[in-house]
Amino acid sequence: MNSIPEGVKVSLPGGWSMPPFGVHQYLAMIIVAVALWILGSFWLGMQAANQWVGSWQNQMSLHVYIPQTDAVDSQRLKAIAEELKALPEVLDVQQIELPHMRQWLQQWMGNSLADVSELVEALPVTFNVTLHGAGGDFTVDDIRDVASRFGGSLNEEEIQLLKVNDVLDQVRVMAWFVTMMLSLAMALIISNTLRMILLARADEVHLMRLLGAKEWFVRMPFILEGLALGAASGVLAWLLLWPLDWIAASWLEAGAIDLNLWILLISLLPGGAFMGLAGAVIATARLDSPDSSEST
Repeated sequence: MNSIPEGVKVSLPGGWSMPPFGVHQYLAMIIVAVALWILGSFWLGMQAANQWVGSWQNQMSLHVYIPQTDAVDSQRLKAIAEELKALPEVLDVQQIELPHMRQWLQQWMGNSLADVSELVEALPVTFNVTLHGAGGDFTVDDIRDVASRFGGSLNEEEIQLLKVNDVLDQVRVMAWFVTMMLSLAMALIISNTLRMILLARADEVHLMRLLGAKEWFVRMPFILEGLALGAASGVLAWLLLWPLDWIAASWLEAGAIDLNLWILLISLLPGGAFMGLAGAVIATARLDSPDSSEST
């Protein structure tokens, strides 16, 4: 068996370098990993925000409180419900009955009170107003106007959640746009790296074509290298997300937020591999044929 001379680097034709990668490949992997880490951090924050808002965002609702006075009778309460239902963004209006309030309050207070009936009697009449969508400032203002005419008020914390959910919807659209732009940029980075390697080994590629190698045979090492670079970048970006999760652990625990980084691995690994594949396809889109390199 012939031994490899000392100092000679073993490489396969078509661009695939035997491990370890060269400097260009490492630089491309680090740049793509940083970009993927930024995207992963952004979507991790979106996951935390969605958990903070909770299932409440699937069915937006507001609670209207009407103080119990002598002027508040069944006819007046019925009029309030009808006016609320007449608003365009309101899907349904339900008055929370006293037995339900008593049961909820008893569970919330635990065994600290034997009987919560007197406390329930002092609570305001509560309407649960379900909205068609996320609502808006005009919807909230309309509901507040109806409530104020009857001396009532709204749950201000729920109004803040409505605003947060509206912001999340806008940020989610922006996140998809940024993701697509960065994905294109990362694919081009990998493409440029592989293209430089291809140009550096143009003689090897030309020789392979002269010997009758098919185009797919010449492309395959570049495709494999692109997949490897993209997948390695995805794994590296995922590993860099763990320190971020540890740093924010106390805040996440206080907000009862449980982030699942393994879900991001499912996205980052194939996502990085796909971008590497796209970059390799772009880099090898124009391979010189044997005839094109012949000297005249």
